[in-house]
Amino acid sequence: MNQQQLLEIDPYTESGNVIYPSFQLPLQAGAIVGIYTDVTKINTLTQWFTNRDNTYTHVRESALYERLTVSEYIQFSMKLFTASIQNKEDILKLFSLPEQKNKKIHRLSNGEKQRLKLLHTYLSSAAIQIIEEPFQNLDEFSKQNVLKLLIALQKQKKTVVLLSNNLEELIISSNEIYRLDTLGLHALDVKEDEIESVSTPIENAPIRLDKIPTKKNDKIILFNPPEIDYIESVEGVVCVYVANEAYPCTLSLNDLEQKLTPFGFFRSHRSYIVNLQKVREIITWTRNSYSLALNSNEKTVVPLSKNKLADLKEILGI
Repeated sequence: MNQQQLLEIDPYTESGNVIYPSFQLPLQAGAIVGIYTDVTKINTLTQWFTNRDNTYTHVRESALYERLTVSEYIQFSMKLFTASIQNKEDILKLFSLPEQKNKKIHRLSNGEKQRLKLLHTYLSSAAIQIIEEPFQNLDEFSKQNVLKLLIALQKQKKTVVLLSNNLEELIISSNEIYRLDTLGLHALDVKEDEIESVSTPIENAPIRLDKIPTKKNDKIILFNPPEIDYIESVEGVVCVYVANEAYPCTLSLNDLEQKLTPFGFFRSHRSYIVNLQKVREIITWTRNSYSLALNSNEKTVVPLSKNKLADLKEILGI
C-alpha cells in the first residue's frame, strides 16, 4: 500500500431511498483520512468495513473485560493479536496508563476506558484501521493521547479512517477530510488559518478563485459552489450552508452574490442567496408571501421576496 489505492464502497439504500451511493475512497499507507457524516451513515459504514479482509474496525461501544486489570487486559490482547514483539510497559506509556496498570478496568474513568479500547487498533496487523468517533465525549487529556496514538499508527504505516459527525475533531486529526451525504463523497479543501507573506506575482493577470472560503475552528474550508445549498446573513454575520451545516464566511452577501450568480445562484431575499440547482418547490403561503423549498432531508425552506418572484420566474422560464 505504498501507492494510493481506491477502495470501492458499496451503496446503501433503505426503504427504496438512497442513503448514500457507491463511492471510491482514496487511501494511502500512513495517511489519516476523516469521513464527516451523520450517525446513520457512520453506523452503516462501520458494519460494511467490519466485513472486509485486511481491515480492523474499532466500534466505540465495544466491550472491555472489566474484571481484568489494565495490565492483564494488555497481556491478553497481546496474545489475542499474537503481538509478542510489543513491550507491555511501552504500551502502558503510549496509552498514558502506567499508573493504572494494576487497577481493575471497571474502576477506570471514561476517558481511560476509551483509550484502552483503542489498544486493538495498535496491536492489529491489518493495513487499514477504521475508528468510529475517536474523540467523542473525551476529556482534553484523552484527546491528546488519541492524537499521539494516531501518530504511532502512522509510524506503523497503517491507513487510518476516522468516522465522525464532528468536523472540528476531524480537522485537528486528519490529513484529508471527506464529507459523505446522499449525493456521495466530497473532498473538503481545508487550509491552515495562517497569514502568508505577500509576494509580487510573476504576471499581472488576475487570479480567479471559484471556491468560497469559510472558517471553522481556526481553519479555512473552501467549498466548490455546487456544494453550497444557500447562504444566510443574520445581523451582519454571513453563513454558508452545506448539507445542513453552517460555516461562517467573511465575504459580504453582495460579494457572494457577484461571485456565485454565474454558477446559478439567486438572491431570493435581502438576507438570502440560494443555489437554484437545489430548489425543489416554490411555496406560496399568501398572495404576498413565498418561500423556496430545497432538496434536503431537513426540509429546508428559505424566504423568497415578493419583488424577486418575477425575476425568478424569468430565470426559470415560467
